[in-house]
Amino acid sequence: MENKKGSTYWLRPETIAKMDRLMASDNCQSRSEFVEKSVEFYTGYLDCLDASNYLGPVLSATIKGILENNNNRLRSLLFKWAVELNMACHTIAAHYGVRDVDRKALRDFAEDEVRKTCGQVSFDHALDVQRRIPVKDDQKWPG
Repeated sequence: MENKKGSTYWLRPETIAKMDRLMASDNCQSRSEFVEKSVEFYTGYLDCLDASNYLGPVLSATIKGILENNNNRLRSLLFKWAVELNMACHTIAAHYGVRDVDRKALRDFAEDEVRKTCGQVSFDHALDVQRRIPVKDDQKWPG
């Protein structure tokens, strides 16, 4: 027999009946084995609760840090992209005179193209449209 120590515990009759009914489903040979497995399971459950009290804030702080780092990178990339776009817009505006009517039509076309392509607009496609190389009719800028 393993190194075990005897103890006496008082249980309600319905608890003992439930234990006797479930012993076979857990392959327990005795009530003592069932009680020991039950205590091991319940103490493991309680240990997990303690770990979750510790792990929850730690994981939350780690995830927040990762998200904040990604947000900073995205902000930086978007700022650089906005600067490049601003430079391109000023360069184009300085070299080409565009009437207000044409500008509105161009804005409408650009918004529609971005929506249709989910933002995957390519320079080559834009160049083909401007050079009037045949593309799908619904993608031509009316200007």
